[in-house]
Amino acid sequence: MWPRRTARASGRQSFAIVAFSACLLLVVQTAHAGSASPQAGEDRWVPSLGITAGFNFQGEHKGTGASFTRDLNDVNSTFTALRDPVVGDDTVVSPFVGGTFELMSPALPIPTRPRIFIGGEILPTFAPGRDLGVQGDPGCVRGPEPKQPCAVDEVFRRQPFFEDAANGTGTVIESRVGTMTYGAHVGVSFPFEFADRQFRIKPSVGWINFKVSTHGLIVDAACSPVGCTDFTLIVGSPPTIGFLRETRLSVRDSQHFNGVGPGLDLEMDTGQYGPVGVSLFIGGRAYLILDDRKIFSQTGLIISDQLGNDEVRGRFEVEIDKWMYRAHVGMRFQFIGF
Repeated sequence: MWPRRTARASGRQSFAIVAFSACLLLVVQTAHAGSASPQAGEDRWVPSLGITAGFNFQGEHKGTGASFTRDLNDVNSTFTALRDPVVGDDTVVSPFVGGTFELMSPALPIPTRPRIFIGGEILPTFAPGRDLGVQGDPGCVRGPEPKQPCAVDEVFRRQPFFEDAANGTGTVIESRVGTMTYGAHVGVSFPFEFADRQFRIKPSVGWINFKVSTHGLIVDAACSPVGCTDFTLIVGSPPTIGFLRETRLSVRDSQHFNGVGPGLDLEMDTGQYGPVGVSLFIGGRAYLILDDRKIFSQTGLIISDQLGNDEVRGRFEVEIDKWMYRAHVGMRFQFIGF
């Protein structure tokens, strides 16, 4: 059975909704008050290409890992814990740099001359792997002395060690956001003029698709009769040959997630060079994850050796937060015509 973790209450979602509602009210008032002069290209369809950079922020990734073993020679045997379960979490911040395409309609013949726009984006993401839960230092079983090689690679050891003193054992659960993120959005652009510059406030609804990959690793050491390598019970006696069982459970999994939610951008025209207009923009979005937010993986193996005939299982679960937030800046190149 998986250990349970109490969910932590957070006001981020409520704050985001209230902030967006307030900004949207400000959008309408500002656009209505300041839309005096027409903007270049407002009488035609305007395609544009943009370069954008920013961060995706996922409030919490939670990870759980557990391992079990049972004796296959005992018909009444049940699964017991191999190692203590691990529970952990981490905040995930994923920087990205990518491109966006947008198509804006001619101005609508109504007050404030709003324009409809639709766009898509490809955002290469550079997020490092995050250790959600760690117990020990899982790698390979080795002696307790510093800088020892892996025990399975040693032919003979003069210094024996016991399973409780072995290094390289433990559990780790890792989460990593995929390198490619895709998105789309649709919204309304409200133009206005301020300090002799043309601006647009652009509330929108967006969609995002991204992948999360997970890796779970459990390493355990067991010895027979008591030492993990050659050891001497009586000083001066020949060494007794010990046996090491290194149990290694490793599993990788991944899942694509989809999210939808509101966004708000502020864009400022900086100049026109022939048929190309250049603008700068800044904005943010919030996405509600629509899919099952858990990634569940398990792995197992059968081990038959001097220690017995056993079945070993490892189970891992990673759960992402239901909201993802985003902040970005960028530059847009618009074809507004000659």
